[in-house]
Amino acid sequence: MKKTILLILICMTSLIIQAQADIKFWRVDNLSQIGENNVQVIGNPKIINTEIGDVVEFNGIGDGLIVNNNPVAGATAFTIEIIFKPYTGGGIEQRFLHLQQDDNNRILIELRNNDHMNWSLDTFIKSGSSSQALLDYAYAHNLNEWVHAALVFKDGGMVHYVNGEKELEGTVNYQVVNSGQTSLGVRMNQVSWFKGAIHSVKVTHDALNPEDFMEIGQNLNVKNAEDNQSMSQIFPNPILSFGLLKYQLAESSKVSIKLINVYGEEIATIFEGFKNTGTHELEINCNNLNAGIYFVAINYMNRSSVQKIIVTN
Repeated sequence: MKKTILLILICMTSLIIQAQADIKFWRVDNLSQIGENNVQVIGNPKIINTEIGDVVEFNGIGDGLIVNNNPVAGATAFTIEIIFKPYTGGGIEQRFLHLQQDDNNRILIELRNNDHMNWSLDTFIKSGSSSQALLDYAYAHNLNEWVHAALVFKDGGMVHYVNGEKELEGTVNYQVVNSGQTSLGVRMNQVSWFKGAIHSVKVTHDALNPEDFMEIGQNLNVKNAEDNQSMSQIFPNPILSFGLLKYQLAESSKVSIKLINVYGEEIATIFEGFKNTGTHELEINCNNLNAGIYFVAINYMNRSSVQKIIVTN
C-alpha cells in the first residue's frame, strides 16, 4: 500500500512539473491561424498532404509566413523544436524559423546547403550586445527527408540537436524578451528563403532533455507533440469563480477530467463520459474551492494533459 501511494506521489510530481512549464505547440498545416495566432502570408506557400499529415510547403524564392506571436516571450530557459523537410535546390543560406522582439533580440534556426548534396544546422541567438552562432559543416544531413531540430538554452548555455543527437554548444548572455513575432520559411526581413516543408514548431519554457523532444517514429507519426502538452487551455487563469476549459480530442473516446490538489489528491470529477473528435468547452466552478493552486487532469485513450490553475477567491 505504501509503495502504491509513493508511486502515485511520484507520478503527480512529474505531472505538476510538466504543467508548470509553459508550452506552445504550433501545428503548421494552414495559412490562416497558427497556434491561434493571426498569420501574414508572403508569396504563395502551399498546403500539401504528406506521410505525416498536412504541412506547409515553401518554394525557396518568395514564400513565407509571419506569425503574430513570439513563443519565447517571458522565458528564462527554453527549448525550441521544429520538424521540417529541406528540399534539393534551395539557396545556400536558408533561415526557416526566426523569433524576434527587435533586431537586437532574435533567435534563428537555419540551415546551410552544402552544394545541394546535404545540409548543416545553423542556430543563432542575439541578445543585446551578446550573440552566439553554432555551425559546423562536419555535421551533415540528407536533403529530402523529415528531420527534427532543437535549440536548448539555460543559464547562459545554448545547445543544438538534430534528431535528438547533440551537435554543438556555446554561451550567450541572454536577456528575456516580452513580445515579438515569428517568421516561418524565411528571415523576418524577407531574405534567405527556405525550400522545403514545415510540419510543426514547439516551444517549451524549460530546458528539455532529448528524450522529451518531439520525435518522428518509424511509421513517421509525430510523437510527444500534442500529448501531455497543448491539447487543453483554461482561461481566465487565475480564476476568481468560474473558468472555461477548452480541449481538443484527436479521436472520439471516453474522457475523464478531474480536479487535483497539490498533494496529488483527487478533489472532484469534472466530467466522465464519451466525447467525439474535435474541440470541446467545459465550465469549471471554483466557488467552493479555497484559494490556491490546483491541477485539471484530462485523460483519454493513452493521452493526458495537465493544466495548472490558480484560484483567487
